[in-house]
Amino acid sequence: MSDLATVRWTVADERALFGAPRRQSHAVPSAAAIEALAANYPVVAVILGHAPFAELAAEFVAEVPPTDPNLAAYGCRFPEWIVGRKIGRVLPYLSSVAAIDRLHLAAERAPADTPVAVAVIAGMTAAEWSASRVKLHAATRFGWFAVPASSIWLAHFAPGRAEKVTEWKAEGLLITRPTDHVQARRIGPAAHRILSGLRIGETIGAASAAAHALYADADVTSAVHAILDSGAIAAFRARR
Repeated sequence: MSDLATVRWTVADERALFGAPRRQSHAVPSAAAIEALAANYPVVAVILGHAPFAELAAEFVAEVPPTDPNLAAYGCRFPEWIVGRKIGRVLPYLSSVAAIDRLHLAAERAPADTPVAVAVIAGMTAAEWSASRVKLHAATRFGWFAVPASSIWLAHFAPGRAEKVTEWKAEGLLITRPTDHVQARRIGPAAHRILSGLRIGETIGAASAAAHALYADADVTSAVHAILDSGAIAAFRARR
């Protein structure tokens, strides 16, 4: 699979097969739960199309029915559930796309927060910068995927900024909400390692050094600056 056009061709080809009527072996699920699942996984719904997604959602609702009348967060198990379905084998990126939909949902609904001010960064010495730990913005979400799910998801979330899938490889995605609007960008393994380190309490220096040790060819400085520019960090915490 060489580019996004090929991905779309595969989806269209398999959609017809997957959407073919077949005998149902389960009770008809709640229409409200299916609608909630579509709202929570909008890119998956677009990729599959209305009828195939509704059929897939009906199977999920029958196996994993809602336990809460509030369906706003329904379907947390949907991404891993897809893996065991036929469509998950035919479209091996679909589960990861669903996981990204879930990250996006969490970023949308996260509490209000403010990215760290540029003036704060400018006032830090190199030693203070390296020794600082951070508080991630409440809406910051990120993930790493063994397939180019980030590119496929972005092609639907922000078509104008989408890039061709030129290579079938692992990718990361960073989702932030520096203002009222959710933003998303692809990230490389170094940026993902830095973010992972910062999330567990590593200093900026330690997280950057670990990323450089793992990915010697990566531009770690640029990766850190991109993380800052994205609004992923809300505050710095000096070492005590």
